[in-house]
Amino acid sequence: MLRCYDCHKQMHKKPSDRNPRSRNGRPWKHVFCNRICYATWRAKRHRKFKRDRHHFFRQIWGTTPLRRAHPKNARAVGRRAEIQARNLILPALGFTEIDDLSAMSNQFFIDFVATFRGKRVLVDATIKMTAHVPEKTALAKALQMPLFILHVSPKNPALYFLQRAAWDRRTMKVPSAFIRKAENQAI
Repeated sequence: MLRCYDCHKQMHKKPSDRNPRSRNGRPWKHVFCNRICYATWRAKRHRKFKRDRHHFFRQIWGTTPLRRAHPKNARAVGRRAEIQARNLILPALGFTEIDDLSAMSNQFFIDFVATFRGKRVLVDATIKMTAHVPEKTALAKALQMPLFILHVSPKNPALYFLQRAAWDRRTMKVPSAFIRKAENQAI
């Protein structure tokens, strides 16, 4: 007799569960009584995988100590990352003549206009791992200027990721491979 891995209901062994080399069938495989139990188990397993992956990324990248319902308090944390980007990160990456638009008004959604390799470009700094950018790319397309998204870690300002946004992009993400590499290098 076998037990369903999800609901623990007893059931008879099926001929397909028999292995000629094993008396117990395939003990390393899970057995389910029906498709509903299997789908439930898969959903739970997927949620756990996503939760563990999100926790791992947040452990390396960091997060703000603020709750989601307080965006006004998060502005100070984001502004510190913008100042770090303006003073240290962007000049180290080769950006010059950096105009800080967010210092003039916190309502404008592009943080910097700078010169990069002889061209004027738009730069947006964020502490998020995933940035929603359709308005920014629309502005860059209208101005015919390249747009760069600079992701700065709130935990460790030495950990950042710069990428150029295509004009048809809706979101920009820090790649998983970059986070894994950052963990291995212990930045």
